[in-house]
Amino acid sequence: MLGGGMVSWLSMSENSILLVDPFKNLQNLYQMILRDEGYLVETASDIKEAMLQFSTRHYALLITEFFPPFEETSRMIQWVKQNSPETYIIMATDTMVNDAMYGKLFEIGLDDLFLKPVSARKILTHIRKGLKQKDLILKKKELETQPFDSISQLVQQLIFSPIYFKKCFRQELKYARRHQRPFSLLIIRIPSKEDMGDQYESFYLELGNIFRKYVREEDTVGWEKGNFGIILPETGEAGSQIALKRLLNLIKTHPLFNSNEIFRTMVQTLDFESITYPEKFQVPEFLKAMVDDLDK
Repeated sequence: MLGGGMVSWLSMSENSILLVDPFKNLQNLYQMILRDEGYLVETASDIKEAMLQFSTRHYALLITEFFPPFEETSRMIQWVKQNSPETYIIMATDTMVNDAMYGKLFEIGLDDLFLKPVSARKILTHIRKGLKQKDLILKKKELETQPFDSISQLVQQLIFSPIYFKKCFRQELKYARRHQRPFSLLIIRIPSKEDMGDQYESFYLELGNIFRKYVREEDTVGWEKGNFGIILPETGEAGSQIALKRLLNLIKTHPLFNSNEIFRTMVQTLDFESITYPEKFQVPEFLKAMVDDLDK
């Protein structure tokens, strides 16, 4: 049986993961994959063991197998969400989940589900998606207690901070180097606030809306000193150029930008740059220090 009431969480890294699976070989495999990517991983073999660990520690993400009967797994998911709403819960299972059960799992708090076996790349994609979602929840809570008095607060609802964006870039670069896989970075430089005046925040926010809405689920949108960056995993030079042209077309045909003369002018001054690893990998200035540190 699961305990009730709130627990007093001990702080842990935002990269911490609890992996709950009855098979030791899968625990070891997942641990190896995730630890190579810099995640802190702890394991449990059943629900009882998982709850003992979760009752004294905070995990950013929970990956669990389905443990019959349904009521036990359901109770664990609800308990975790009640006590730690920002924890992202993934079910990785070889159990065939019917439509009714699938719907109930998501109704009670499950965030994601995939069937085994699964590739390492897909596991990492699901995890990154979950950690992004957790980050958004925490930011929303923080913003609810603050007035919207700056462009950074407005944009934080839509995209990720420079610190988090750089961390994602670092992880993607490490993965690409280790597995010899491509990835791309799009940089969109916008006019300065001095050039746009009172229109700056509206223009910036609407661009953020477009980027967040139309990129792929696995892509990461961030910002740095008034510029946007978009990380495109598993994307070579040709794919990055297609993505860039698509976004530029969306911007040019956007109703708000077309109806505002200042916005139309500013759209023409946007500067797009595409950087692809390993084909054309020239690290932008704002990421050089981090890449140099990675190379040491």
